[in-house]
Amino acid sequence: MTEKFLKYSGQYWLIAFVVGVVLPWGLKLVGVSRFHQIVWLLFVMDFVLAAVVGWLIRKSVRTGWLVWLFPVFCFVGLYLFFPTYVYYLALVDLGISYLAYGLTAPRED
Repeated sequence: MTEKFLKYSGQYWLIAFVVGVVLPWGLKLVGVSRFHQIVWLLFVMDFVLAAVVGWLIRKSVRTGWLVWLFPVFCFVGLYLFFPTYVYYLALVDLGISYLAYGLTAPRED
């Protein structure tokens, strides 16, 4: 099971799902104010994790399409739990992930 999880890049799917969908749902469930959700979740956590995920994808010599996972799941979470004016942040996540992916040198074996 672990080999299949790693073979199909399960760690990136899991990170994208948890941060993009589960975390916004959990914050809404707990009752964190909308201001703190947007500032801490979207601006701080999403942007930092987008850069880290893009960097990790490139360092582990994975395919570039994995860069799309994080922004897509973030958009789903934004669509389900946030007002319409924050949808554009998924595009910012994509840009940050792509920059981190493109500016990182691949791992040398």
